[in-house]
Amino acid sequence: MRSYRLELVLASILALGGIVGACSTSGDSSPNPAGDDAGNDGLPGDADEETPFTIDSQPVDPDAASLAIEPADQVLDVNVGGAIPTITFVAKASGTPVPVAWSIDRGELGAIGLSTGVFTPTANAGGKATITATYGAKKATTTVTVKLKMTQNGDPSAGDAGVGTGGAGGVGGEGPGGPIDFTVKATLDEPPVADPAVKWLYPYDGTVWPRGILAPLLQWDRASYAFDAVKITIKETAFEYVGTFAKTATPFLHHPIPQDVWKKLTYSNGGEPVTVELVFAAGGKAIGPIKESWTIAKGPLKGTVYYQSYGTKLAENYGPTFTGGRFGGATLAIKGGSMDPTLVAGGNGGSDKCRVCHSVASSGSTLITQWGDAYSRTGAFDLKDAYKETAMAPADGRFAWGGLYPDGSMLFANSSPAMGGTSAVPSALYSVPSGAPVATTGLPGDLGAAYPSFSPDGKHVAFGYWGGAGSDKKSLAAIDFDAASKTFSALATLHTPLVGAAVWSSWLPTSDGVIFEVETVNNGRDFGGTRSQCDSTAACSSVGAHGEIWWVDAKTKTAVRLDKLNGKGYVPTGPAGHDDDTTLNFEPSVNPVVSGGYAWVVFVSRRLYGNVATINPYWSDPRFHDISKTPTTKKLWVAAIDLGAAPGTDPSHPAFYLPGQELLAGNSRGFWVVDPCKSEGNTCETGDECCGGFCQPGTDGKLTCTNKPPVCAAEYEKCEKDSDCCGVGIGVKCIGGRCAESGPK
Repeated sequence: MRSYRLELVLASILALGGIVGACSTSGDSSPNPAGDDAGNDGLPGDADEETPFTIDSQPVDPDAASLAIEPADQVLDVNVGGAIPTITFVAKASGTPVPVAWSIDRGELGAIGLSTGVFTPTANAGGKATITATYGAKKATTTVTVKLKMTQNGDPSAGDAGVGTGGAGGVGGEGPGGPIDFTVKATLDEPPVADPAVKWLYPYDGTVWPRGILAPLLQWDRASYAFDAVKITIKETAFEYVGTFAKTATPFLHHPIPQDVWKKLTYSNGGEPVTVELVFAAGGKAIGPIKESWTIAKGPLKGTVYYQSYGTKLAENYGPTFTGGRFGGATLAIKGGSMDPTLVAGGNGGSDKCRVCHSVASSGSTLITQWGDAYSRTGAFDLKDAYKETAMAPADGRFAWGGLYPDGSMLFANSSPAMGGTSAVPSALYSVPSGAPVATTGLPGDLGAAYPSFSPDGKHVAFGYWGGAGSDKKSLAAIDFDAASKTFSALATLHTPLVGAAVWSSWLPTSDGVIFEVETVNNGRDFGGTRSQCDSTAACSSVGAHGEIWWVDAKTKTAVRLDKLNGKGYVPTGPAGHDDDTTLNFEPSVNPVVSGGYAWVVFVSRRLYGNVATINPYWSDPRFHDISKTPTTKKLWVAAIDLGAAPGTDPSHPAFYLPGQELLAGNSRGFWVVDPCKSEGNTCETGDECCGGFCQPGTDGKLTCTNKPPVCAAEYEKCEKDSDCCGVGIGVKCIGGRCAESGPK
């Protein structure tokens, strides 16, 4: 799906992410390296130019000429950091060179002179672009493929990792290593010796990554070797990289992919597999290789994850910790490219400043959370207005863990014995932020809906079937909702687990399926929690909650466990309670925006994070365990979900650690929502940022928010049906009210 509108969007996204391209569809958008004048130069299509062109004083009729571009289908090898090669394209009409207007559909790959035809790569991304020549009413096209090659010996910023609360690079470790000498390089270039005891710990083979996030930390099991250096080789169709780095610590356990390399890698990928290979130097020998294959989704991670942290450094309102001092309980926010989280709800002071038990509207407009000193009290935060808090009434716990309507105007009350001061008042609908009851019809008066969630289209509510006629305190149920008439209907059970109870549900962006947790082992302390039965001693910390992530098709009511997400068959095991981390996955929340052809789910896991976070999975409360220097494993993870999966199949992929979250804190209950929308006239990148639903070029050519529909809606823009979207003929669909790729390309 290529258009002037979409290429502007892509160029804007890449420029903000540090990849600067030139989108030359209607003229050069950056200084022309060939010295071309991008203004009105009398080319066909100019408003003041209507006469035929002449070659050697002889007129050439554009309508009668056959137009072709030479040379055709070029491949350009670009060595990053070296001289930038160029290609000069020539357009010929019936074999005679003619002046034409040139354009390119992928400005992030390079710029082409409007009238000269000189193509200059940016060296920031590889891939294939289409070059178009316009001559009167005729057009001709050809392709240019840019292949980037990059070598690196050490990182110039070695020793300056920029460590924040999210750890070095937002993912932990010590940052990139320095250069290696000739002798070590010669060792790494020798044929390596394979050793099955040396293997990957993180990331996982088969991981699907989005664009726009921080680079991962590569982690390995070194067996008994004392590694001195590593060679990282990455290959895909349009990008090849070889980096050599000295050890960053003793023992040498992990190394990041440099962030600039990661950007080039992810934006050069065209959907083909990425192969990653590590070779190590130890005692004059090369050990390895160990290999993995990854997939890159052709879309950035959209929206914001709001999560609660128990042990955050961004607020101090509890204490003392295990080692003395104070810590914070607060609700934080993090975006895909963030190095560190930001404080949203909570602050310094006493426990009355603690804000952790929360829910968020999928529109990103409203957050509700409980008070630390009185969990029955609820505060509603306006995420559009500097996090302004309004106390909801009554303060009897009925709003805790409630399900917010997508626009944040209403709340469907939770009714379960959950942690956080929830009440036994039957589930009902309330106005936000006032807390006033909303009159409805069709809702059973004794319904107990545990941890409810609205679908992105607002037409369904899923919940644990805790109370009321037909409830069993373990099934997942759903009920339809009509917002106009405030009518509930068609209450039905979606799935009854054979073991445990269904908790923490979240709808797919398509509003036709639900991701949920099956609590296989209850901790004896709270319903739907992740904690151990008690935290005061190491002995009882092993008695903890266990959970698995599942999905169910709402139409057929067919449920299946998401084994790839949970880590079945590949998640490493270890000591200190990590004998089966596939049962330590909790509290899923699905991004309401489809990106790169996938849905994305964030969830809590107490699994090993490679060799960075390895302590007992339930050692996460700073009052009872020292997590001030040794990271707890209670962290947020993300997995891609295939759209349109057949009921009963596993559409998930191996998960990755969400970068930027605090490394030395226990993090949980991530709500994934879109960002608060911008009003008309504000600058934007894509339509999901805009209250009016569309992000289009303004009179100055800059992308701005508008409520005026274009001829067709671009990816992430508002829609009502598939035909509203650009590229509907090539798989673009209206999903959750926004145009999106219906599958990976």
